[in-house]
Amino acid sequence: MEATKEEIKNLIKIPGKVRGQVFLTDLGYIKEKEGEEGVKLLKKKMAQWDNPIDYDKIEAVDWYPLGLRIISLLAIKEVFNWEEKQIFDLGNAAPKFSFIVKMLMKTFSSLEKVFNESPKYWQRHYTKGVLENYRIDLKKKYVILRLKDFRIHPILCPFYAGYFLGITQYAIKSKEITIKETKCSFKGDPYHEYLIKWK
Repeated sequence: MEATKEEIKNLIKIPGKVRGQVFLTDLGYIKEKEGEEGVKLLKKKMAQWDNPIDYDKIEAVDWYPLGLRIISLLAIKEVFNWEEKQIFDLGNAAPKFSFIVKMLMKTFSSLEKVFNESPKYWQRHYTKGVLENYRIDLKKKYVILRLKDFRIHPILCPFYAGYFLGITQYAIKSKEITIKETKCSFKGDPYHEYLIKWK
């Protein structure tokens, strides 16, 4: 079901801010996946919604309404008829399009350091939500992340599953890494929880 202009306006009112880098990441992925024609279709969708996002004018480090993060993903989903899997794949690819992530990975070489710095990294990207490095066990090879105070929109659940997996794939060399959202605030849980395992 397509979003209406009224729904788009309401999404923009959601409290919180996000860095412009997230929209540039979306645009970079669409260029790679769908080509210039795909970019035109995405911009056309934004025109239909009275241009809540102008991808050409976004600045990576500027702050924008958090609701625009959802609008960008909803537009992509509608334009290309994507399912949850494709949104997950977008999240998984996002780290390679983000210069902020690349800087993080250069600074912190080990998985432990990356996940210990994750909460600070989240705060540099978002003014809402708390990312907690709940547990890391290098011997048993798993990490549990909790995302609290972030009941925003269900489309973000598969996106962040892909994103956190992508960060882990940067940090460790393993061909067998899995992620599962074990708790979800849209299913009655107090927060989102992601379990990451590797071999």
